[in-house]
Amino acid sequence: MCPKKIEAPTFNGCHDLWIFDMWISDMDQFFEWHNLSDNKRVSYAKMMLIGEAQLYLGDVKDCLERRSKPLITAWTKMKQKLQEKYLVQSYRNKLID
Repeated sequence: MCPKKIEAPTFNGCHDLWIFDMWISDMDQFFEWHNLSDNKRVSYAKMMLIGEAQLYLGDVKDCLERRSKPLITAWTKMKQKLQEKYLVQSYRNKLID
C-alpha cells in the first residue's frame, strides 16, 4: 500500500476566518509531516500564497526592506504577519483564550 501523498493548500487572501485558520492548520501539519526547517517553511508557504495574500506578503517584504529591518525567515513570524491581516482582533483574542 502506498502512503498517502500530503499536499499543501494555497491561500488567496480571502477574508473568511475559517478558511484562513484551516490554511494555517493545514500548513502546520504539512510542515510537521515533511519535517521542514523554519526557513524552508517560510519559502514553501510563500509559494502557497496566491492573489491578494501574495501581494500582501510582498508589500510586507518591501516595507521591511525600505526600513532596513530583517526579513521574515521564521514560520511563526510569517503566521503572525498574516494573522494581523486576515484574523480580526476579536477572533485572535478568542484563539488566545
